[in-house]
Amino acid sequence: MEPKKNASVKIDPKVFFPSLIIVGILCYLTVRDLDAANRVINALFHYVTFSWGWAFEWYMIIMAAGWAWFVFGPWKNKKLGEEEPEFSTSSWLFLLFASSTSAAVLFWGSYEAYCYVSTPPFGFEPFSVTAQEYGLAYSLFHWGPLPWAVFGFFSVVFGYFLFVKKINVVRPSGTLVALLGERHCKGLVGIIIDNVYIVALILAMGTSLGLATPLVTECMQYLFGVPHTLGLDATIIGCWIIFNAICVAFGLNKGIKIASDLRCYLSIAVLLWILCIGGTTFIANYFTDSVGILLNNFGRMLFYTDAITGGGFPQGWTVFYWAWWVIYTIQTCIFLARISRGRTVREVCVGMVAGLTATTWIMWTILSGNTMDLIHRGVLDMTSLVAQYGAPRAVIETWAALPFSTLTISVFFVLCFVATVTLINACSYTLAMSTCTEADGYSEPPVWVRVGWSVLVGVIGVTLLALGGLKPLQTAIIAGGCPLFFVNIMIVVSFFKDAKQNKNW
Repeated sequence: MEPKKNASVKIDPKVFFPSLIIVGILCYLTVRDLDAANRVINALFHYVTFSWGWAFEWYMIIMAAGWAWFVFGPWKNKKLGEEEPEFSTSSWLFLLFASSTSAAVLFWGSYEAYCYVSTPPFGFEPFSVTAQEYGLAYSLFHWGPLPWAVFGFFSVVFGYFLFVKKINVVRPSGTLVALLGERHCKGLVGIIIDNVYIVALILAMGTSLGLATPLVTECMQYLFGVPHTLGLDATIIGCWIIFNAICVAFGLNKGIKIASDLRCYLSIAVLLWILCIGGTTFIANYFTDSVGILLNNFGRMLFYTDAITGGGFPQGWTVFYWAWWVIYTIQTCIFLARISRGRTVREVCVGMVAGLTATTWIMWTILSGNTMDLIHRGVLDMTSLVAQYGAPRAVIETWAALPFSTLTISVFFVLCFVATVTLINACSYTLAMSTCTEADGYSEPPVWVRVGWSVLVGVIGVTLLALGGLKPLQTAIIAGGCPLFFVNIMIVVSFFKDAKQNKNW
């Protein structure tokens, strides 16, 4: 069923303008003094990850337990709405993957294992055999069943509010009535919670653009000799905003679905290409070995805080990633719930974990396996490349080291571009729903609001790129994840309280 275009859907000034002003002030303060901004960023990152990292680890465990209860508990056969599923299973899975990942996964998939090998966990010697054995295993841990189970759990929660309760305000305050009461949710408390969520989401989107943009510009430099500058980064982001406007103008069932299908088919083709022309045997063996290491050390990885030696590995990576999932939960799961209308609780939970784990594991295995194969055979000196040119260029070199390098980089260029368009589509769609009144699960927010949010997200992306390096991007996630950590918990408590009182579900 095509979402209806409700004429009464319009912006809500209580959440639209305050978040806009806050983000504008943050951008101004950052650009005014980049050195001071970097000092604050480093201090904030260290404090949160070392003092509160344990909380993020327990959060993921508890939410995953909620997913298991959904799969095997008494609500497993409940439906999210009375209609039949809106999308076929294959299109649904494609939309799940496309809306949950951007070109940032191409960056991390190609670069992350090297980071674990060069700065390994558990006190291992950098670049030792043991460190290399753990490289891909940790990527499979950070992008495996655990975080996708958390997304599946929250998708059901938001699906309940959208299609069972049929709330007409798609933002955190609209889900907290059972916990806080309608007066507080519509008053100052609700306004503060909604604005915190929107600001955090904008920071997260800026982070994804900050990772994806350099990949595209480095591809252009490799192919056409165009110098990589901040101005070129801004131009690329501008192009993404234009393509996003085209997609949202055609709506959810046309523009966004077509873009996600194109991105997924192109991803499959690229991964098959690397698997065929790269180190196929090494990649297959490395994956098999890594699964064994993950299964053997899963508990240690899950609860690892490095309290004795204080080396910083779990803080810099596991806590960062768990904060990544925390900050994207509301936005992504609202969209995932929106495209899961008509499916059962168990179908949503199992489909997300199985489908998204399989797709991300395949992507990480092939991309990380290719990087580690090149390092193992001495084809690339990643350490020198990162030191001399930076991480994005080093990633490009891992692709360029494959046969038919010009063709390979050209295809990656297109994939990086399309992949980020699909994520901006999903985020601008959800931001628009969250800042409009009367935007329920059956309506589409105005096009100009969706395009406007994508423009603002682009500005944040350029600001973070101006700071340089990965640390500002990681800190933006940490800073946004902290307040949403508590908001997400409140939403879960409110859901269980409301659902238990709802005798029709």
